[in-house]
Amino acid sequence: MQEFIYFKFDPNQLSQELFEALENDSTVKLLDIPFANASLYNETFALDETKSEQLKDGFVYGVTDFDNAISLPLLKNATSVYKEFLDTLALIPEEDTTLQFEAYRQAGASEQQIETLRICLFKRPHGYVNYWDDALPNTSGGVGRLEPVRNMQVWGLVFGIPIHSYTDASGYYQLPWRFSAGTIMGTHAKNSRVNVKPFNTVGGWVLTSLIQAFVVGSVHIKGWVGACEMRNDVNFDFYGHTQVRYWSQILNAYYFHDQYAAADGIYNAPQSMICYAHWADKPEADLGDASTPMLYHMTGGDITNMFIQQLFGNPVTGTLLSLLHKLLPDMTFRVCGTTPPQHYNTRLAQTAFHELGHASMYRKVGWGWYWALIWAELNYTCSGNNPYCDGTYSGAGHVAVAESWAEFIGTNNALRRYPNGYLKATYLSGFEQMSYLIESEYWFHGGKWIPYGVYHDLTDKPNTGETWDNIEGASISQLYNVFGSDVATMCGYQFKFIQNNPMFNVNNVNLIFSNHDVFCY
Repeated sequence: MQEFIYFKFDPNQLSQELFEALENDSTVKLLDIPFANASLYNETFALDETKSEQLKDGFVYGVTDFDNAISLPLLKNATSVYKEFLDTLALIPEEDTTLQFEAYRQAGASEQQIETLRICLFKRPHGYVNYWDDALPNTSGGVGRLEPVRNMQVWGLVFGIPIHSYTDASGYYQLPWRFSAGTIMGTHAKNSRVNVKPFNTVGGWVLTSLIQAFVVGSVHIKGWVGACEMRNDVNFDFYGHTQVRYWSQILNAYYFHDQYAAADGIYNAPQSMICYAHWADKPEADLGDASTPMLYHMTGGDITNMFIQQLFGNPVTGTLLSLLHKLLPDMTFRVCGTTPPQHYNTRLAQTAFHELGHASMYRKVGWGWYWALIWAELNYTCSGNNPYCDGTYSGAGHVAVAESWAEFIGTNNALRRYPNGYLKATYLSGFEQMSYLIESEYWFHGGKWIPYGVYHDLTDKPNTGETWDNIEGASISQLYNVFGSDVATMCGYQFKFIQNNPMFNVNNVNLIFSNHDVFCY
C-alpha cells in the first residue's frame, strides 16, 4: 500500500529553491484549501466553489509520496518556512472495498452512509470539459456553443490523494481510478505544453493572495461529486466571465497554434511555456497588454526586473518578486475581470495567436535576435494607441519585422477559428470583421513602418482594388523561412524573400512592398 504525507505551509515564507522544487515535482499536489480533511468527503457537506472560498486560510496544502526524494526533504529542512506535517495517508487498492469502507467508518461515516456507497461501486470518473464560446457557430444556424477544452488537467482525490488525467482533442477525460465513493474534483490549466499562472488583481493588489495563487497555480475546484453521479458523464462546463474560462481559451489557443503550425510547415512555440494570465479590474484595458518576452526560456537577465514592474504597473517586491524570478513568463495576457470585453472570444484568440507567432519566431531567429527585440520594446514603448513609437530608434527594425509577422499570423490563424470574427480596428473606428481588416489594414500599431499587410498580399489572390498586387500563392512556410538572425529590418526581409523565392517576379514583389511604404530600392 502506497503511503503519502499531507502537509501545509505558509507561502509567504517560501524560498526560491523550495518553490522551484515544488513547481517541478509532478508527485506533489497543492491546493489552497485543507483538502485531505475527512469532514469534506461526504454528500452532506457537498463542497462547492463557494464553500471552497470560505475554507481558504492563507496556507497552501499539499500531498506527496512519503518516499519523495525531491521536494519533501527541502520542505522538512526549510527552517525559515512555517509548515506542519498533518497526517499520513494511504492509497488503498481500488478493488479493496472492505478496507475503503473501514476508512470511512474511522472518518465518522455511519453504516447507513456506507450501505449507500455500495450502490455505486467502481466508477471511473469521466466526461467532458467545455467552455462557452459565443462566437463559434452552433447547429441551429446561430452562434454560441460549448467548446471542448484541450489538454486540461482533470483531477480527483482518493481519500485526499490526487489522481489526474488530461482532456483529449474532444475535451474528453477519464480518471485512472475506480472510485467506490464520491470525491472532490477539479481542473488545473497546466500540462507539459504550457503552465498557466494566475494573477487576480480585481479589487486591488492583495499581495498575500497573489503569492498563494501563484504557488498553487490555475486550479479550479468543481467540488463534491457523488459516487452515483460517476455512472454518467461528470462534465465541467465553464460559463460566465470567469478565470477558469479565460484559462480554457489560453489552453485551446496553444492547441490550435500547434495544429496550424504543423499544417503550415513552420515551427510552433517551444515546449514548456510559462504563461501569466492577469485578471485585472481596469475597464479601459478590457483586453490587451499581452507580451511574449520568453524570459523563462532565455533565463531572464538584465531586463527581468524592468519587465516585471512594467507588467503589473505596481511595485513588486519581497517574496512575490523572489518567486517570479524562479518562474519568469514566456508569455503574458491581461483581461478585465469586471466587465467582459466586446467580442471577447475572437479577440482573445487573435491576441493569443499573435503572441504565439512571436514564440514561433523565437525558435527561428535565435536567442540574440529575440533579446534585441525585447530590449527595444521595453525601452522605447509609448503611451496611448501607439505602443511602438515612431520607428526611428535603435532596434526598431526588429520590432517592425516581429510585430508585422505576429499580427499577420495571429489574424490568419484567428480567421481559421472564427471566419466571421471581429477585432478592434487599428486605424478605423470601432470593430470590424477580421476578414475585412486583414485585407484592408496595411499597417499595425506604430504606423506605416510595421507593414503586416505585405504578407497577406504575397499570399492572397490579386483583386481589382489593388492593381499593384500581382502576386499570389506564397505559402506560410515560404514567408516564415525568410526569418533568421540576419533579417533585422523590413528591407532585409524583402531582399531575402526575393533571394529565397526566385519564382516570383521581382518587380511585382517590390510593388507590394512599396505600396506598404517599404522603400528599399
